[in-house]
Amino acid sequence: MNQPMALRGFDFVMYLVDDMTRARSFYEKLFALTPGAINSEYFVEYDLPDGATFALARDPSAKRDPSGGAVFGVADTEAAIARVEQLGGKLLRRYGGDSCTSGWCSDPEGNPFGVHQRK
Repeated sequence: MNQPMALRGFDFVMYLVDDMTRARSFYEKLFALTPGAINSEYFVEYDLPDGATFALARDPSAKRDPSGGAVFGVADTEAAIARVEQLGGKLLRRYGGDSCTSGWCSDPEGNPFGVHQRK
């Protein structure tokens, strides 16, 4: 099989977490997310307004290393950064230019993510 596979796009972005209650509280309060049809002690999905899906998962048998790279589109980068910090996350670095501003952050579980505002 020498042909490239066809790519549809992302099905979802998922972060692994150690403390599901803490992680859910952070993202649900940060973005006013409501759990979708898949919602359990170990896995929750959130349907986003653009049709994409964001998920959190906890696997008690697996070693978790903070990972990720989701960048969430927001209307106001500075307000989003303030809310991240208010909810126990951290701002790691700000970025900006003529076309956008963003903040690279970490959630209370140590997973990195961005908040991004197009100009």
